[in-house]
Amino acid sequence: MTDLFVSYKSEDADRVFRLAEALERCGLSVWWDRRLANGENWNSQIQMALESSKCVVVVWTRGSVGPAGDFVRDEARAGKRREVLVPVKLDKVDPPPGFGEIQVVDLTSWKGGVSDPFFQDLVEAIRAKIEGRPAAKPKGPLLRLRRRLTVGTLAGAVLSLGGAFASDTFRMQDRVCGLPALQPHVSDVCGALGLGSRPGKRERIAWERHTPGNCADLRVFIERFPRGAFVQEAQSLLVAKRVIQTETWSVTERRLRMYEPAGESTAADQNAAHAAAIANARLHAEQLCKGFAATASFRYKSAMPDAQTWYCVAGEKGLTCGFEGEAVCTLEEKSTQEKETCGN
Repeated sequence: MTDLFVSYKSEDADRVFRLAEALERCGLSVWWDRRLANGENWNSQIQMALESSKCVVVVWTRGSVGPAGDFVRDEARAGKRREVLVPVKLDKVDPPPGFGEIQVVDLTSWKGGVSDPFFQDLVEAIRAKIEGRPAAKPKGPLLRLRRRLTVGTLAGAVLSLGGAFASDTFRMQDRVCGLPALQPHVSDVCGALGLGSRPGKRERIAWERHTPGNCADLRVFIERFPRGAFVQEAQSLLVAKRVIQTETWSVTERRLRMYEPAGESTAADQNAAHAAAIANARLHAEQLCKGFAATASFRYKSAMPDAQTWYCVAGEKGLTCGFEGEAVCTLEEKSTQEKETCGN
């Protein structure tokens, strides 16, 4: 049994190779499909490794979160179902829907070194899954925050706060996280660390990108960030939902069975007799169609008889014809479209 299974998009193989190599240098046993021997049954080998690994590392990139990354998401779901999933991202992307609640290790700036604090966060998360214990608090985001706060007077202010920032009341944390310099980066990191009631970067971007008034966007946002900084506002907007109904009319056709008996007028030949029967049937077809449209759902436009089975009778004065067929009704049909709106 290997320590971990790596799920990735094939176009990211070069970057994943570097990641797998670094993990092995840390003493972890890594399985990924580029090491399958020729002739092996790929599907069965991959499925066996996925189900038996102690940890599943999914690599989120532009390719794996896109339309062509279905199989990566399937493997990630298998790891999530077993509660052994550790997500890592190599590109600045958001995880696909259904994975937003799992903390992602950010390796978008990783240069390949095993001493990188974000890479060490990944190693710790993997080992925690293997050993069946909670992972230690990530160190990378806090170190990044400290680096960013070492600029000008902002650095002096934060350093003077020292350890009080992490242990003090909500008011001090919110004051530091809300300092105007280097925003929104400081606020994003505070959100990732759960400080100062700030949204993390993914939540902030998702909130900025949601379409105002769009209820579906709000539902997706709440599903992705059920404990987020903006969730209360999103829920309030949903509660205030309004439904607007719009009435539209569209042209449609209906066919009604009809019978037209042979009339009293005669004709010299069959063509003329048919034409006379059609002319006589127009009023009958119009009556049928208007009767059908006599509801709130339809409006009458026109009617035309369509003869399908003819019968004719020859008499002393000429030929008379009738038919069985359909009245072809051209109508306008009403439909009501509902649009929900949440907020202004």
